[in-house]
Amino acid sequence: MPVASFLPTDFTTQDATTYKAALDGNGSVLARLAAAFAPSQQETPNMTMAVGAGALLSWGNVVPVAAQSTGVIAAPVANPRIDRVVIDAGNGVIATVTGTESATPTAPPIPAGFLPIAQVLLTPGMTGITNAMITDERITGNLQPAGSVRVLAQSAVPRFFVAVAATFTAVTVADNAGNVQLASSGAHGLTATPAVGSNVYVAWTGGAGISGFYKVLSVDSATAFTIQLAYAAGLGAPTVMPVATDVVMASIPIPAGLVSANGSLDCEVFFDGTPSANGKTTSWYVGATRIDANAFTASPQISHWRLINRGVINGQLYALNGSSLAGGLAVDLSQNQTLTLRAQAAAANEVVTLEGYVIRANY
Repeated sequence: MPVASFLPTDFTTQDATTYKAALDGNGSVLARLAAAFAPSQQETPNMTMAVGAGALLSWGNVVPVAAQSTGVIAAPVANPRIDRVVIDAGNGVIATVTGTESATPTAPPIPAGFLPIAQVLLTPGMTGITNAMITDERITGNLQPAGSVRVLAQSAVPRFFVAVAATFTAVTVADNAGNVQLASSGAHGLTATPAVGSNVYVAWTGGAGISGFYKVLSVDSATAFTIQLAYAAGLGAPTVMPVATDVVMASIPIPAGLVSANGSLDCEVFFDGTPSANGKTTSWYVGATRIDANAFTASPQISHWRLINRGVINGQLYALNGSSLAGGLAVDLSQNQTLTLRAQAAAANEVVTLEGYVIRANY
């Protein structure tokens, strides 16, 4: 794009030639500033957004980035939702961060390593995104060079759970001093030590209950215990995760296109558990694909897993644990994915703890 100088305009003091030249020059300057990664509706509006071409800086080099379009953005079901379009500061690829439906929606956070492009306000039943729905929020910066490493997520805050026996089914809900008591005709297999103060994972269906970890407050009988959740009508039907069932300990979003055709994902994880001869199994998934699994018993486990692209972004990926090659996979990293760390216990009343983890993307 041709360049020009920005000149203040003053209709009262400038003659026609000077005033027109200033307008033309200023228009050229502002157009250049506005053009980079400009968000807009498509020429014929649909449920995608257009993002104009631009350039980012990579270690002193100007790297052009071609115009792009988002993937199809699904309309919300019941309430408005704000999604965010962002650009990867590592490779210049755009991605969409999905918000949460609400009567008063707010924009989702910007993932680490990304720069904001726009917010889009979506309403139930809509069939096309127009400019009136888009809020420009561009702040662009540096493009990281190929071979860069980004920490996607890390935590040293322990997360732990205790598994119940497989007989603890058809669970009912009651009020115990204002908190939820979970009961069944089958035994849960828990004792006060170690269960009280630990967590169980409860999945709720058909009501207002939110699936997640809940602290055990008391073991009331062989078939009932109380969790730290205020009792209310309409929580729904609970399922307490039993032995030999995966519990998701952490979820990390992997934005589309983050890992290049010759990049990789690294996952370092520290698991611990009740020291016994009974098995505990840990695993990690990308989407629905299990990348690797490991078992441990009495000793803590530190695992290093790696997922390596082999020349393409959506196929022939490999998993390693230490120096052991596990084989080929076909995980499509051109799409938004979620990496999950999971664990399960083979015996009831045993605690499994995710002590910490670090997830890295190698471009």
